[in-house]
Amino acid sequence: MATGVMILCLGAYTRLSSFVTNSDKQYRAVVRLGASTDTLDADGEVQARSSHVPTNIEDIASVVAGFEGEIEQVPPMYSALRIGGRRLYELARKGVDVERPVRQVYIKHIAITSYRPPLLHLDVQCSKGTYIRSLADDIGRKLGCGGHLCTLRRTVVGSVTLSECITLHSLRSDTPKISLVDAQIVLSDLPLLQLTSVQQVRFSNGNSVSEISKKIPDDTVVQVKDLQGFMLGIGQMVDGIMKPLRVISQNR
Repeated sequence: MATGVMILCLGAYTRLSSFVTNSDKQYRAVVRLGASTDTLDADGEVQARSSHVPTNIEDIASVVAGFEGEIEQVPPMYSALRIGGRRLYELARKGVDVERPVRQVYIKHIAITSYRPPLLHLDVQCSKGTYIRSLADDIGRKLGCGGHLCTLRRTVVGSVTLSECITLHSLRSDTPKISLVDAQIVLSDLPLLQLTSVQQVRFSNGNSVSEISKKIPDDTVVQVKDLQGFMLGIGQMVDGIMKPLRVISQNR
């Protein structure tokens, strides 16, 4: 039901995985209107049905457009979030429903690409932490007929697109054709900071770096390079000083 871009970090670069997942995502989603499920997607049990599925595309487009921008979402029970030390999906499988904190997410762009009742095709560009399942459910509720996510394809993570990916099938072959993506490209949305040789030693040893060559606002997360352009890790500006968040040792 869900396919598309999944970035795997290898070796020392696994330390950067949390920054990769912080990137914006883009999806192609298909929402089936007229039925709500307990998991908010096609894998769940149908909880309610409606025969009043809207047919006027302009009315639907008006509702969908209302979800663009900053919105509130309640994470689904069938998710990997922890509450009270337990995964929500573990509780959901036992029939336990708990209150989940509302979170703010940002829908940068949402558009209808086609509508063949009851299937609504959407393109969505959104911030980290956005549940497309919840978005599908909310759209169905707003339309008054219910809805759930039918299929989902992640087309972009940060700057990495489907065209740069390989299939799981090709990985299983005897001679997999693998083209690794440079971490600097994956994290290209982060500002770059190049260190001198002295600063490089301090950073690589996990120490803060002062006398930064350019003015960078506090709290900014930066991609750190040496003079040769090799990636050293990730830092964050605090009171004009860059503090290491992740350090990568370069074996070259």
